[in-house]
Amino acid sequence: MAIALVLWATVAAGSPFQFQVDPFYAETMLTGRFGDKPVYFFLGPSPTMEKALVAFIESAGKTLDVCVFDLNLPQVAQALLAAEARGVKVRVILDRDNAQRAYDIEDELVEMEKRGMLTRAHNRSGLMHNKFMIADGERVWTGSYNFTRNGSNFNDNHVIVLESEELAENYSREWTEIFEKRHGKRFAYPTPHPQVTIGGTVIQNYFTPEDDTREALVAELGKATNEIAIMAFSFTDGDLTAAIRQALGRGVQAIILLDSGMAKHPGANTKELEEMGAHVRRSPGVRLHHKVIVIDRETVVLGSANFSKSAFDRNDENVLIVKAPNFAQAMLREAIRCWRADPYWITKWRTALPGGM
Repeated sequence: MAIALVLWATVAAGSPFQFQVDPFYAETMLTGRFGDKPVYFFLGPSPTMEKALVAFIESAGKTLDVCVFDLNLPQVAQALLAAEARGVKVRVILDRDNAQRAYDIEDELVEMEKRGMLTRAHNRSGLMHNKFMIADGERVWTGSYNFTRNGSNFNDNHVIVLESEELAENYSREWTEIFEKRHGKRFAYPTPHPQVTIGGTVIQNYFTPEDDTREALVAELGKATNEIAIMAFSFTDGDLTAAIRQALGRGVQAIILLDSGMAKHPGANTKELEEMGAHVRRSPGVRLHHKVIVIDRETVVLGSANFSKSAFDRNDENVLIVKAPNFAQAMLREAIRCWRADPYWITKWRTALPGGM
């Protein structure tokens, strides 16, 4: 069953997100259902991101596990401390190097350490690059959004919130793995539920580097029959590039929006993608921090992982592959907005992508 996404300025009773959305940013919060399960989808840059983040923390009643690459928002750090003070078991994993530079929340981090809440992660082979939370063993927050000022105010980002005990178990296992310093394929725990079904919607869940995430994405690209839309902060992986080349050879149209800074990186596949016939654009707006693929307006790949060798082979990352046409349409609208570098109040439904998409 596909998700029906609806724009709400105020969410319904029982939602963890009980806050008003500024009408200017109405399109940055979408809500819907997978069957009988609610789904929440947030887009940035917008104040909605930080409001939703604090609301998710405040919704935790018993447990809250946080695993995030970067955090420097005082209101968020204070919300984590407040949750622990009211009796929630709060455990926070933060990248060690970013924690050392988090001057705006230095006092809060010291307090977290005093209370035994904070672990500073260090992956010797790559980055601990996740951005996820698990509340009460049943709600999962994940996406491309770091808990930072730049993430909230300047970067194109996404977050999805799903309710599923099986999915929560997957992310809890990953949290434990990182807490126990089990980095890499050799020491990782197996993902308990590589595929989950939420209200009839099939979701595949991958964690790098232990799972075959690259192979899974290549397989999904191999199923494309009509169109592929990609938003990527970094795109350097040769296997994904080859899969796009093969799709173009089958007559599939491809649009690829890259972050303007990273597209100039020596390892980027920008020129090769252009030469093979994909519609490629360097993002004309703020930093493009999405890591998203939309295939045939039916399947969405999203999460923390860039489309790079480092992300697939060395970093700690997480990826979802969601089979939901209406959700895919919503993400495609976000791709159109980013392609045009429009703010959220400009209607984006009327503009087609290159090649009639």
